Amino acid sequence: MRQLRAWFITLGVALLIVIAVRTYVFAIYRVPAASVLRQGDRIMVNMLAHGDYKRGELVVFGKQMKRLGRIKAVPGDTIIVSKKQFVIPMVCCKKCRCEHCFAYLVNTGDGQTLVPYHDIIGPAMRLFYLPF
Repeated sequence: MRQLRAWFITLGVALLIVIAVRTYVFAIYRVPAASVLRQGDRIMVNMLAHGDYKRGELVVFGKQMKRLGRIKAVPGDTIIVSKKQFVIPMVCCKKCRCEHCFAYLVNTGDGQTLVPYHDIIGPAMRLFYLPF
């Protein structure tokens, strides 16, 4: 009886650790539609690796609906929209005064969008592809 109780406690602690790691450190997502990667690809997101993102890096962003995109331009870059030049702002909003408050131009496969730094969940890494 004592061994069975110890086994269940060990199993419970291991389950709590796995849930904590999947919630706060690494998350695995499936690409729902063919955008930047193929539909059905599995990606892993490192939620602790915040820092300066570089051009070409895959990132997952969004609060309610998670989206995948590839960074096309970083703060301070000049982009052309409708034949007009714009500079991506070095500060993404006036209410947030944090040192990392800037936006990135992200290519989502079906368009481009400016994403504030604090909306980026983390860099993504392609794990594998399952055809179903």
